[in-house]
Amino acid sequence: MVTTIGDELKLATNFKSKVVGIAIKDRGAILSAGHSANAAYWYDNKSGDWITSSYYTSDLPQWVKDFNAKKMVDKYYSQDWNTLHPVNTYEQSAPVTRNFPKNLQQYAGKNYGVIPATPFGNSFTFDMAKATLAGEHLGEDAITDLFAISLSSADYIGHAYGPNSVEAEDGFLRLDKELGDFLNYLDEKVGKGEYLIFLTADHGVAHVPAFLSEHKIPAGNFDNEKVTEGLNQYLLKSFGTDNLVIGIFNYQVSLDRQLMVNKHLQKDSVYSATIQYLKQFPAVERVFALDALSSTTLSNKIKEALANGYQSNRSGDIQLILRPQWIDGFLKGGTTHGVWNPYDAHIPLLWLGWNIKQGKSNKEFYMTDIAPTIAAMLSIQMPSGSVGHVIEEVFK
Repeated sequence: MVTTIGDELKLATNFKSKVVGIAIKDRGAILSAGHSANAAYWYDNKSGDWITSSYYTSDLPQWVKDFNAKKMVDKYYSQDWNTLHPVNTYEQSAPVTRNFPKNLQQYAGKNYGVIPATPFGNSFTFDMAKATLAGEHLGEDAITDLFAISLSSADYIGHAYGPNSVEAEDGFLRLDKELGDFLNYLDEKVGKGEYLIFLTADHGVAHVPAFLSEHKIPAGNFDNEKVTEGLNQYLLKSFGTDNLVIGIFNYQVSLDRQLMVNKHLQKDSVYSATIQYLKQFPAVERVFALDALSSTTLSNKIKEALANGYQSNRSGDIQLILRPQWIDGFLKGGTTHGVWNPYDAHIPLLWLGWNIKQGKSNKEFYMTDIAPTIAAMLSIQMPSGSVGHVIEEVFK
């Protein structure tokens, strides 16, 4: 619906800049590159290849075909997943069963969907990043290019094993090393001080509820599917209409609005009954209609976050706020994200390279501040939906 920093860079240079996005996840590559990107490439876990769509080109460039022909996933699988260092040195991890090495060889040539949930997903992405720099001729002239790289494996590993796992610790130890190697590669290929990097995350992660409970910290799981089923039964008894609830996604209840109109149901009555039903669950701290957000008593911080995320045609109808440390789903283990609490919302932001001064700040900044900061540094317009502020500390 709005422009990205890549779109604004293209507009500012009369489309002479090149903008490319890559990621294991399709959305990580596409959304970060923007509407007018030259290319976006993502991983296909059925074939083990990097792919794109006809939105960008009718056929993959030859350099991508050559890269895919190497079948590098099988090369990574052949290594299995063992810890980078002796497993007994992983002191940041919970004392759980340290199931290493993990047998990856069994997936070679058979199952290409496993690599994202290993550190090798990031390794593979860096390999593709180096090939992309050369294949797309990024950073080779005086016109600024934008290369958006999303490293997806931390997310997959975090969901599967939680932040206090050996798997997560090993993933970040390897990522740290590979980031250093990639920066050295940029120094060599693009030139030291000739590139600007920012490194951040789109979210944090909650501790695994079972892990917290073991340490007497209140936590638990909220069973979305079971609650959805029960809520539909409750609304059927109340209004004589089945399947009024489409589902509960991202802590929002989505109701079938068209069905409500067809059955001549009063929206406020359905909302009220839905809220009343959801209040009974111990995981639920607050529940209210999203279109009544402005009149709902909440802290300004939470209310602003919810308002920023609201889009009437795409958001749900009823907002759930779970108690701290409670998560939706993952009843058999693992964890997730998506709430306002610091363990989800506190993320890093690091800057390096062109015109960046050494320093540190503990002031509160937001991911929405990144695009206007880059725009200010490049003397271009901020994206059309930008709500952030320039982080002056970065370059002063």
